[in-house]
Amino acid sequence: MDAIGVLKSGFGGVHGWYQGTVAGISQEDANRLPAGVALPISAHTEDFMINTAVQGRPTILEQGGFAATLGSTMLLGAESDVSRGYRCDLAWMAAYTQAVFANTDAFLAGLKESDLERVIGLKQFGFESDMPLGEFLTQALLGNTYAHTGEISTLKGILGNQGYPF
Repeated sequence: MDAIGVLKSGFGGVHGWYQGTVAGISQEDANRLPAGVALPISAHTEDFMINTAVQGRPTILEQGGFAATLGSTMLLGAESDVSRGYRCDLAWMAAYTQAVFANTDAFLAGLKESDLERVIGLKQFGFESDMPLGEFLTQALLGNTYAHTGEISTLKGILGNQGYPF
């Protein structure tokens, strides 16, 4: 398997874990605020990372009319009280998530192995340094999505529900 195949496999895996973990969540639990400063289960950043940070284009949220439904733009980087005040509709979130995952799959399908060396300008988005696309996709994006899925699993467990689907 080449590097692009590994990335496709990794994203297929993380998307499956995420979808399995959020399956069966109630509307109430999706919007429940955990104690402390944690964000609600509905927080998501893959759209911003693939579209804006990597490709320099608007997010699916902005392109697909999802922002009008949300009544806001991307929550990434929003003040914690704004992010913690966000309330999602599960049907809307499922449709948005499917659009984001399909967009990521299409992006990966168009990659060549040489693209993985292209340096992505990330400092403008608050990252400590710029990095090659391959490193960004594996360390930042895959890592973030697996970590966020773990957070959701933990929050579900605290609420008395099964977290991961296995």
